[in-house]
Amino acid sequence: MKSSNTFRQFTWLVNTILRAEKIDFEHICQLWLSNDLNESRPLSRTTFYRIRQAIDDMFGICIECDNQHQYYIANPEALRDNSTQNWMLRTLTVNNILLDGLSIKDQLLLEDIPAGLEHLQTVINAIKDHHTLRMGYKKFSDSEPYSTLIEPYCLKLFHQRWYLLGKTERKKGNLGVFALDRMTKLTETDHCFKMDPTFDAETFFHDYFGVIPDQNVKAERIVLRAYSPMDNYLRTLPLHHSQKEIATEKQSALFEYHVAPTHDFIQTILKEGNELEVIEPKSLRKTIHDELTKALKRYRK
Repeated sequence: MKSSNTFRQFTWLVNTILRAEKIDFEHICQLWLSNDLNESRPLSRTTFYRIRQAIDDMFGICIECDNQHQYYIANPEALRDNSTQNWMLRTLTVNNILLDGLSIKDQLLLEDIPAGLEHLQTVINAIKDHHTLRMGYKKFSDSEPYSTLIEPYCLKLFHQRWYLLGKTERKKGNLGVFALDRMTKLTETDHCFKMDPTFDAETFFHDYFGVIPDQNVKAERIVLRAYSPMDNYLRTLPLHHSQKEIATEKQSALFEYHVAPTHDFIQTILKEGNELEVIEPKSLRKTIHDELTKALKRYRK
């Protein structure tokens, strides 16, 4: 296999089996010949097994064969929505589609990606090596950047921005979140640090909406009424993994969440204007009411 074509073949095979749920080798070979990934050669069993093993090694996705000689994904949980494997697979799939669409590039309108990606590899290396990072950082509220050492704990992607969770001297050893696009400099040091053995990234962010881990704001039961068509948007793209639809009405629906109402969660509710209404708790309803009142006052001036 040519290296330039390898990833496209990986994603093609996974997506082919996912779409079919179960499929035999002969049918896979027929589909292989009908696309441009075959390098003008039929799919041999040796090549198939090599791709299959590589997919397992890289994505942790196991392709098994049942007693009826049908191939299927044996561990679909590896492709759950928030898994790294699923994100990588979807990213590579989109990349393949865009490569096929270069001839109509002027008709493909994409969102801008913020700066900071140049730091991504440095952060990943430091997390793997358990090395501290020397970070230059400039907050939007500061006129000048500052420099500090940071112990990198995990990376989180949120609204197309990468964020680093870590401990710094300025945070007095507490965990803080730093946007990669606000970093002015970043270098990996030779100094090793010992990560808290009880830390789990998914657990840490479990009750939060985005990237503001405010320890003073506790998760609670929140009920939102979504008016049409917002209710359909929430059904297809939930606000939070805890979302449950608890009532369906003619022109609206009630959704329940267990989440900490941090600043970014409140801003998301406000962003949807009159299409989202806080029903419970009363404290959050009052917060949204007060924020909307202040906004209205600005327009009355």
